[in-house]
Amino acid sequence: MNLIFKMIQGALIGAGALLPGVSGGVLAVLFGVYKPLMRLLAHPVKELKNTIRELWPILVGFVLGYLATSLLLEELLNSYKTQSLSVFIGMTIGIMPSLFREAGEKGRSKSSFISLCIAFAVAFAILYVCNSMNLRITDNFFWYMFGGASLAISIIVPGMSSSILMLPFTMADGTNFYANVTGAIGGILKGEANFVNLIAIVVGAVAAVVLLTKAVDYMMNKHYSVMFHGIVGVVIASTLAVLVLGNPEMPALITSFTSSVSSFAIHIAFVVVGCVATLLLDKLNSKVEKPEI
Repeated sequence: MNLIFKMIQGALIGAGALLPGVSGGVLAVLFGVYKPLMRLLAHPVKELKNTIRELWPILVGFVLGYLATSLLLEELLNSYKTQSLSVFIGMTIGIMPSLFREAGEKGRSKSSFISLCIAFAVAFAILYVCNSMNLRITDNFFWYMFGGASLAISIIVPGMSSSILMLPFTMADGTNFYANVTGAIGGILKGEANFVNLIAIVVGAVAAVVLLTKAVDYMMNKHYSVMFHGIVGVVIASTLAVLVLGNPEMPALITSFTSSVSSFAIHIAFVVVGCVATLLLDKLNSKVEKPEI
């Protein structure tokens, strides 16, 4: 039973790494596996013997949850675009209080708020310029590497959702970059995998782990508040960009909200569902004693 429970935990972490408004890293902290997972990622050769017995069911569940969630997201984003976006908006709103509280867990200083403001300004400026230039992402190896890195960051950095980094970007054909990355992963289960894109995603994820794990560990221990407030700034900037700049489905979403009273009520209900889901997860999270990071 303990084995099955750990696999379920891993599946939830995998799902959290993909779902908008949710962070796989936060769920790993919640389930008490973040610390051994970061030890394994930072020192894979040295820590493999010490952590593999504890982590292997988590890792198996993670892969299964990751693949299943990517397939589900692909179907939702293709068949229920505006409803899915409404839920995602609600989930992002719902995660904000816990993310801000997490940022202040070890206190706040002037540097913390400076970090938040600088991160917000830089992130939003970059996204605004990309949107003003009508920048569209081409279907190439580099951008799928960026997608893989974004997915890894959701695990490495608690509170950071991979969708926050990808949703603001649009592909050359007008589709959303986030939907394309999750679709590439979901294609494995459908037998429609594009192996070039998958290799790029894996390379990006591995590169992020290699380059960022030790840096994140250092920042968590030495500059926790500054780092987390910077994350909050990026999340706020990216969320605003999704809403007002770079999401190609936003006009359709606005139309869905304004077309009729019933459509407005339905889409507001989806926003509320997303918000309540993350608030309930946060409530559960707050009741669990988390290990030291």
